[in-house]
Amino acid sequence: MKSLELQIGKLEEVVLLNSDPAQLAELQAKRGKVRNLEKEYDNFVRELGIYAKVSPEDRAIMQVARSFGECEVNMPKGFSDEVKKYIAHWKSSERLPKALSRARQMGYAPLIAQILRDNNLPPQFFFIALQESNFDERAVGPATRVGSAKGLWQLIAPTAQNFGLHVGPLHAQPVYDPQDERFEPAKATLAASRYLKMLNNTDAQASGLLVMAAYNWGEGNVQKFIDRMPPNPRERNFWRLLSIKDIPQETYDYVYSVFSAAVICQDPKLFGFDCSCPVYPGAGLPAKPGAGSRAM
Repeated sequence: MKSLELQIGKLEEVVLLNSDPAQLAELQAKRGKVRNLEKEYDNFVRELGIYAKVSPEDRAIMQVARSFGECEVNMPKGFSDEVKKYIAHWKSSERLPKALSRARQMGYAPLIAQILRDNNLPPQFFFIALQESNFDERAVGPATRVGSAKGLWQLIAPTAQNFGLHVGPLHAQPVYDPQDERFEPAKATLAASRYLKMLNNTDAQASGLLVMAAYNWGEGNVQKFIDRMPPNPRERNFWRLLSIKDIPQETYDYVYSVFSAAVICQDPKLFGFDCSCPVYPGAGLPAKPGAGSRAM
């Protein structure tokens, strides 16, 4: 299924450029094959009785892992316990409900969700913007050798330019710049989604957690470790990255923080939160066909 997802992603790029009817038909056929495989996989998991054997909390964690393109059947021992530690961290502050409230009030939730859907990306990538900026469109990161990361998605200037954004004259300074398109939510979200899609379709091999690691650490930093992984997309994931290299604590925290926020919003009341997620089914945006079934 991951292999087909990758084929679809690459074919989409060609179709967008050429609008060839034959290529469009091939794309639709591949999507249909993915849906059939998803049904087979659903039956396989049901026969194994995996979800029936775990707690509701662990079930939510497994479902989110699957949504990110990871295989819940192969989830490493201790992963759920680690996620719960980060859920507890979210519970220790008001950051999550406040950020979600801001996203809802500013209208960022439907904007981000729709652009992610248009790019065939998991809606849970919404929580990357939460981790990056708390949905503050004027967020500015500290000064670095390549300038400051800015905007909802905290894009650095070179990445922003590579994905179609104009950076302002103050790009090297850690200040807000009205001439910098990274501060325009719609344009910044489109650029970030294209960047995420590129990572997903190439180095990360449809592993959502590996995409997040590369987004935070930088694909150049992750690349040499990804190259040491098997080329088969079934074996390219964040868990294997952890087995190869002790990644920076910042990146480790980043991936688990985004993932745990997505888990919380799968069922906020289950985890003791009085909030709702604006990008999940039942919160104002219909589920994308096949969503929640992006496993191997």
